[in-house]
Amino acid sequence: MVCNEIMDPIKIMGVLVMVHGVGVLIRGPSGVGKTLAALNLMRRGHSLISDDLVEVTPGPSGEPLGRPVEEEVRIEVRGLGIFAARTLFLQAVVPSSRIDFVVDLDSYDHSRDAGRMVPETGSLCLFGHDLLTVRVPLPTGVDPALPIELLAWRFKQSGTVRP
Repeated sequence: MVCNEIMDPIKIMGVLVMVHGVGVLIRGPSGVGKTLAALNLMRRGHSLISDDLVEVTPGPSGEPLGRPVEEEVRIEVRGLGIFAARTLFLQAVVPSSRIDFVVDLDSYDHSRDAGRMVPETGSLCLFGHDLLTVRVPLPTGVDPALPIELLAWRFKQSGTVRP
């Protein structure tokens, strides 16, 4: 497959966070825990760039850079409402970040995920750059921030998420 090199800005449904200095785009179906992951990561001192919709543009070397679509970053907490992110965690919002890899949150499926020992990975091409994608199956009740934090740390240390 040829990587698309069109340089027009695009919008991606998801959440962009910076974890351990690594830009992580979190995707997944509605209700899977993208915003909950962002809130828990912010609480742990990591940064939110955008919730729900991320505008992605090419950086100076063509690398994907994400930023919020609106100037005021808002975050929706299901059942509680929409909040200005800075009112929840003042220092936890930054205006933009490169996107280093993608986490695809998914519901845990016992027939597919039982016994898995290595992350299920793939790639996403943005502006001529192949980004690593990692599927993260979440059992009910699991904090989605923890596996994301571990993956970002691993990526920062070694450039990969595989053990």
